[in-house]
Amino acid sequence: MSGDISRWMGAASDVDNAEKQAKNPGVFGKVFGGGSIEATALQAYSAKKKLEEQRYELKMFLNLTHGPQAYEELLQMEGQIRKERQQTIYKQQQLRKQIGEGIAWVFLVLIVGGFLLMLASVFSNKSYSKEYTWQQKIWQGKIKEPKLVLCRLKTQKVFQDKMACIYVAAGGTKNRTYEIEFTDIDIGCPRSYRCVYNPGGSEPSIDDVMKSLRDIAK
Repeated sequence: MSGDISRWMGAASDVDNAEKQAKNPGVFGKVFGGGSIEATALQAYSAKKKLEEQRYELKMFLNLTHGPQAYEELLQMEGQIRKERQQTIYKQQQLRKQIGEGIAWVFLVLIVGGFLLMLASVFSNKSYSKEYTWQQKIWQGKIKEPKLVLCRLKTQKVFQDKMACIYVAAGGTKNRTYEIEFTDIDIGCPRSYRCVYNPGGSEPSIDDVMKSLRDIAK
């Protein structure tokens, strides 16, 4: 009978601890274990009511057989059992619970951090791959807009049905801008042309011009 009472006291202590845990399930327990927590709390409540009935029966039995002092000794024994189980079993359970929640928090932070990094990478790639117009690149300073000057036709060379037009911009001998354009003979060379300003250039040689014309006519 002594052993049965000792096991009963341990069970009563476990029911009280289960009820406390159900009332304080922790963050992850509230989020992911709503249904199971409610079921555990209901079971603990039902078991507690049953234990209260058994406690009352035990109290009546001890008072009738051994007197009121026996029940007081029983309460002291139950308190000692609760204390021992708190220092051993319940403390270990709480430690495992804290370790599990810590691991879950680390896992959650890694998932959220990885997701945010992925979003940042996607938006970063989109911003880098965005294509700007020529005018936008000029406004941003990424492209320097070329300076154009008026060039006039200086000479022209013909080979078969192709024509080379050599233009020169007005200026000193050392700062002149030369440009060559190729066209079909039926189009001809315009008298003037908007050249890219390139001072200090050299006039194309006749040999180079003729070679280019022959290459084009092939």
